[in-house]
Amino acid sequence: MRLLLHSSLALMGADKLRGHFGDRVEILESRPDTPADDRATMFADADAIISFQYTGGLPPAPNLKLMQIPASGFDMIDFEAVPTHAWIANVYEHETGIAEYVFAGMLEWTIGLHARDARFRSGDWSDNPRSNGKTRRELAGTTVGLIGYGHIGQAIAQRAQAFDMKVLALTRNPRDQQPVPDLLTGYDQMAVLLERSDFLIVCCPLTEETEGMIGADELAAMRPDAILFNVARGPIVNPAALYAALVEKRIRGAVIDTWYTYPTPEEPSVKPAEYPFETLDNIVMTAHLSGWTDGNQVRRWERMIENIEHLMAGEEPINVVRRPVGE
Repeated sequence: MRLLLHSSLALMGADKLRGHFGDRVEILESRPDTPADDRATMFADADAIISFQYTGGLPPAPNLKLMQIPASGFDMIDFEAVPTHAWIANVYEHETGIAEYVFAGMLEWTIGLHARDARFRSGDWSDNPRSNGKTRRELAGTTVGLIGYGHIGQAIAQRAQAFDMKVLALTRNPRDQQPVPDLLTGYDQMAVLLERSDFLIVCCPLTEETEGMIGADELAAMRPDAILFNVARGPIVNPAALYAALVEKRIRGAVIDTWYTYPTPEEPSVKPAEYPFETLDNIVMTAHLSGWTDGNQVRRWERMIENIEHLMAGEEPINVVRRPVGE
């Protein structure tokens, strides 16, 4: 059994894989500086590949039985390039970290700990309600709208219900899912979500249907005090429309973890978008880190090891994205 690690995410697990499989599996490592001839041989010999990316420009893999994606998203996989006789599978296990990230953002926008701390350190007591009578909002009783109700959406909903929040969710195929939200409906009811949500969370896959789903019209339909989160993929939200809405204060703010441009070896410090979001004071920006936790990595490698074991035993892998032709 030969297992090829082809992307940076995959290569991080080389020692773990060798420790688990020993001499039962030969681990091949395709690195950026691997000579082309050596890389071609690795692909030709591989029974399974772990890679975040797979395109038609890669060498042929005639013996491939499993294309294992070390993440949930498969927008970097060219399905036509993967041999039709191979399984394609992904992993999840990121929903806990992303849900915690979303709640950190919601609590920060609701309480404003960092700003209040900075004011108080400077000797400013203006946040003291005994002197000004000002109150702050509670999360309890507010409404979270989820665009997407898969692993991430359900993890957020579970925590939102514990905070006594109302939960509205859109999904491509509404069906009985747990936890049960206050509203679970299709994408055609987007207007309801936009009108009622205090926090709008984009947590659906990037597809032809969802690309640009949140544009100028959708942002205009949001409540003026609403906060938009994107923990899915950048292009689901139109960047020009989002920038304009934030500049003009048509929504209260945004928390964005997924972007439009990412670093490359040639340009490691690239700006994440063509618009200067970093100049705005009503956006929290992070470098696509929301799901990257210690627990996430432990669980993901457990699932990937499990899939290699399934393959070696002639069993169906878990989290199948595409089945082999004829299966």
